[in-house]
Amino acid sequence: MKYKEIADRLENDIISNKRPGDRLPGLREIAKAEGISLLTARNVYLLLTRKGLITTRQGSGTFVAYSRPKGPIDLSCIAPPEEFLFWIGRHLSISPEGLSVYDPPQGYEPLIMQARQWLEPAGNWGMPIITAGSQQALFLAGLSLLRPGDLVAVENPGYTGARRIFESLGATVKPVPYMDTKDALDHLRDDRIRMFYTMPQAHIPTGSHIPQDVRDDLLSTAEVHDFYILEDDPLSDLTGIRPLKVRDKCERVIYIKSLSNILGPGLRIAFAVLPEHLYTSMLNLKEIIDLSISGILQRTLYEIMASGDLKRHITRLKSEMVVREKHIRDKFQWPSTSPCLWINTLTPGRIHMEKLLRLGVRIMPGDIYGTQWADHIRISLMSASREDFFQAMQIIHGYFLKRSLPELKSML
Repeated sequence: MKYKEIADRLENDIISNKRPGDRLPGLREIAKAEGISLLTARNVYLLLTRKGLITTRQGSGTFVAYSRPKGPIDLSCIAPPEEFLFWIGRHLSISPEGLSVYDPPQGYEPLIMQARQWLEPAGNWGMPIITAGSQQALFLAGLSLLRPGDLVAVENPGYTGARRIFESLGATVKPVPYMDTKDALDHLRDDRIRMFYTMPQAHIPTGSHIPQDVRDDLLSTAEVHDFYILEDDPLSDLTGIRPLKVRDKCERVIYIKSLSNILGPGLRIAFAVLPEHLYTSMLNLKEIIDLSISGILQRTLYEIMASGDLKRHITRLKSEMVVREKHIRDKFQWPSTSPCLWINTLTPGRIHMEKLLRLGVRIMPGDIYGTQWADHIRISLMSASREDFFQAMQIIHGYFLKRSLPELKSML
């Protein structure tokens, strides 16, 4: 139908070029511009309204919609702003095939091929396995390689879920600092280490990246001391930094690409690219654990990737991050090259969290990563709308200035 074609075109324009609250042409303007009747124009706007893209205010006109979240501005979650996800609605249809078949344990074949095409331009070669989020991939890697008593090096601060997985498998966790200098590698020169878990780029929570001149030394250290590297990579698409896996010539890196932070945590899908000699053993374990993950989710993600929408979404997010990073550099002198800020508050972060919450901003206290990080906070550059983010950063900056802490330093 013609009105659907027009609605699709306007939807793309809204997603690509408009911001929440922008005024849109009235029905008569749309009808005249498109050469259609008022009834057809009304059907166009009705369809866009049902998708949540536009809203009509009686007596005021039609505007790009944005359902402002209730309560405080949330800078605690590292996920896309809601306004960046309207386009996903057109992909959320249930495929009968996704309900009626078991996909093979490695995943839905068309999605595997799409994932491979997506990862290869960055230099990440290999046939991925589809897992139920990065958590399952981490568990499978640990189950495949660890024995009770094995030593696993884990970045501190870092993802506490990984620590819990390794400890549940009977391993001993060795906290190590982030590998941002060659001297830090001394912590890994230990023949007892079986595995090292790391986020080499856009590290959460610090926002750090392992420098390029350290990466080859890290891989050499893994080879000399005979341990595997678990590379968790949720955000390299937004930083432009190539994964560690692309430099892996000795088959030491297990690469895990999660989509939770760039498409939202509700999409429990990740891609794991393994050294060839581990592929069969991990796949056999995956088949025992869950046989097959949701066929509906896999086909939805396939449609998102095959349509080019994921690529366009990431491009928009990257552009938005540039705007936000520049804003906090220019206005507050807090440099950032990552979707989160890790700030030493010099005093307990949880107290600041509670006080900022009363001012209308939610942040993450550092003690969720361990008591030694209690004097830190984590701020997400991603989760709020641009308008809300600017407002929240002004509140945060003013709050700390009033408490005579203008010397706050970002640990980036």
